[in-house]
Order: sequence, then structure tokens, then C-alpha cells
Amino acid sequence: MQAIRLHEGKFLKILWDGNTRIISIEWKESTAAMTDDDFKADLTLFAGHVEQRQAWGILVDVGRFRHTMGPGLQEWRVKTISSRYDAVGVRRFAFLFPPGAQIPPLMNQSSKGENFLTRAFTSQEEAVAWLIL
Repeated sequence: MQAIRLHEGKFLKILWDGNTRIISIEWKESTAAMTDDDFKADLTLFAGHVEQRQAWGILVDVGRFRHTMGPGLQEWRVKTISSRYDAVGVRRFAFLFPPGAQIPPLMNQSSKGENFLTRAFTSQEEAVAWLIL
């Protein structure tokens, strides 16, 4: 993946590959100090980039993600953020875990209300290959 950096903030880096139309998040270790409002702000910013670039695939590297989401945050994400992904035509969403990680089964399915496929991987190459199908 030949990605360019669109944004770098305290908690994440946003990358874009125009050839594959994949946009990605690389979460940082600093997410250990992230609040739910920080999470909402960063996902809202990211959704704006997804819309602007009209991405087909999303890759989220959760290897360094340390934030524990509070009550209702998952529901907010699906209603407020995933609906924006759907509206722009995102087809697939991949989570990237560290090599050898045990992937929770829920990470391999879309949430109720999401119209794109979701899957988790421990290899970036496999994730990108799946995203561009």
C-alpha cells in the first residue's frame, strides 16, 4: 500500500491510498489517555476524510489502541459514523491486529445497521488484499 498521510494527531494517524481507494487509521499508544469525547472527535474527523476521498475500503490498525469505550459509544459509532461510511459507498472495513493476536469473533462481523462487510486480520497484506476484492 502506497499511502499518503492526511492527518496526524495526538491519538491517530490517517492515511490514504488513492490507487486502492483505502483509507486507514493507525491508532497510537496515547489512546490510553483518550476520553470518549476524544474518540468521538477523532472518528468524526476520520469520517470527513472518508467522505472527501470517497473511500471504498477502511483499514483500522488497532494494535496500539488502548481506549476503553464507555457505555453507548458503540451505538453512537454505528448511528453517527457508520451511516456516513454507508452513504459514501464504503464496501469493506478491516481491523488489523498484531501478528499472533487472538481475534475476538465479534470483530469479524458488521454491527447491526452497517451495510459494509467487516473482517479482522493479523496481516496487513491479507487485510489489503481482502479490502480491494
